[in-house]
Amino acid sequence: MQKHFNTAGPINPDDHYHIDPLHRLDWEEVRHLIDTGKYFVLHAPRQTGKTSTLLAMMQALNEESIYKALYVNIEAAQAVRSDVNRAMRLICEAIAASAGVYGVEPGLRDLTKQLMQEQELSGALTQQLSQWALMSEQPIVLMLDEVDALVGDTLISLLRQIRAGYAQRPQAFPISIILCGVRDVRDYRMHTEHQEVITGGSAFNIKAASLRMDSFTAADVRKLYQQHTTETGQVFEEAIYPELWEDSKGQPWLVNALGYEMTWGDRSARDRSTLSPYCNVRRREGSSGLQRLLRADLSILAK
Repeated sequence: MQKHFNTAGPINPDDHYHIDPLHRLDWEEVRHLIDTGKYFVLHAPRQTGKTSTLLAMMQALNEESIYKALYVNIEAAQAVRSDVNRAMRLICEAIAASAGVYGVEPGLRDLTKQLMQEQELSGALTQQLSQWALMSEQPIVLMLDEVDALVGDTLISLLRQIRAGYAQRPQAFPISIILCGVRDVRDYRMHTEHQEVITGGSAFNIKAASLRMDSFTAADVRKLYQQHTTETGQVFEEAIYPELWEDSKGQPWLVNALGYEMTWGDRSARDRSTLSPYCNVRRREGSSGLQRLLRADLSILAK
């Protein structure tokens, strides 16, 4: 299968043109935070590449065999809203399932099933992570994605259960936990069932740092588009880059979406012997159509 510009979901390096996710953040700083046992936040607007970055981090750490690193998406717990017990069950089960899928700790599923039968669900997450750390031969690095999709008492419980086990690291709790979402934890606004207002910062005051993923640089955009030229032989006109930068400012989804429009949406450009000029997209879409493409769904790019 020929590589192409990705506009949906995490990057697959075998299928997609891509910029190395670890190039897009200060990997030395991230490793220092992990090596020194810190809990921290990674946040960025939607469709910026957070999930791809976390998956790349997991792979890089596991290849070193120093840590057991695990990526988990916990967005499913949002569906149960303020039912803390059901949410904690879903979160624990998501951790166990991911540990099996990625081959990090296949035995965690059985341990979790036993916990669900014996442990009060409101404290199950602390117990699950504690018991996993005790049985693991390497310190655990846990990456929780879509944390800020949770609401109310569910989110408060998650943060406080992590905080409860913090002092036990690394022997009996993950050495490092990374919370990932659109917002920094200090910007979480939560209400308890009694309508008490609490901020994420006060519920998670063990946070050591907040790292924000940035958009592509102008050099990244050129490098990404050059991959298409290397793959297909099709050349982009040099004149496209200033306008492309002005329209996208390097926002990763927009850069990929425009690349897709230029190389596939524009049917004439499917002939790889032709230039792929940005002006064709502008002419075909018109000013209002191009703006719709650039805006996409405002909820996708909301900060």
